[in-house]
Order: sequence, then C-alpha cells, then structure tokens
Amino acid sequence: MKTFAVGAACLVALAMGLGLAVAEGSEGQRPSKWWHNPVCKSRVGLKDAQTAEIERIFQSVRDELRAEKAELEKQEAMLSRLLAESNDDEAVVVRTIDRVEAARSALAKTRTLMLYRMHRLLSPDQRARLDAFEREQAQAAEASPGPSRPRE
Repeated sequence: MKTFAVGAACLVALAMGLGLAVAEGSEGQRPSKWWHNPVCKSRVGLKDAQTAEIERIFQSVRDELRAEKAELEKQEAMLSRLLAESNDDEAVVVRTIDRVEAARSALAKTRTLMLYRMHRLLSPDQRARLDAFEREQAQAAEASPGPSRPRE
C-alpha cells in the first residue's frame, strides 16, 4: 500500500507540475515537452527509446486534449454569458455549471491518464529524479520574476 501511495504522489506531481507542458502553454508561449529537454533527459537518465515512446503517447492523445480543452472553453464562455445576463432561472445555471465541470473532468482525466502512461515507462529512480527536476524548475521559476510575474 505504501508503494501505491508513493506512486500516486509521483503521478499527482507529474499531473500538476508537468501537465502544463502537455495541454497548453501559458500566455501564448509554446509548451515545452519535458521529455525532449536535454537537461531533463540527462538528469532523469531517459533513454532514446523511452523518449520516443513518451512522444508516441503524447501524440496519441494530443488531438483529444485539444478538443476537450476547446469544449471546456466553450462551456466556460456559455456560463460566463449566462452569469453576465443575471439569469433568474437557477436550474439553467446549474445545468450549465454541470456541463462546465463535466468538460473540465474529461480534460483532466485524459491528461492524467496520458501522464500515467508516461509515468509507467520510467523506473522508480527515474520518477524520483523527474520529481526532483520538476521541483527545482518550479523553485527557479518562482524565484525569478518573468514577464507574467510582477516584481514585488
């Protein structure tokens, strides 16, 4: 059970930290594929066959992720319009919220399943190294103000 919990924690870290590299970039930036990053590949010890298989997994769900993201954005826009109109029919608002959350759930499920498939290709040591690499990247991003981060 402890092994499952550690594996689940690693998967959650991948889904949260590296999911950005998969579904969309931030503020118009092209997303990076961590499995092609030379520093990450070296630190994690990714082999060419692993990189190729991870890329295959990504390519196999890319169109589905895009379609699900578009559906989520469409449903969110519908909800925003509905809320802006101050619709008095609460049942309509509830149904629209349900559609937004169903779309969000479908996107999260696809992304998490993709990351799980990628995760299975890595050894426990590689997963630990990938988690450490991702934490370092997050800390570095937090420490340096970028164009989207105001200086304090």
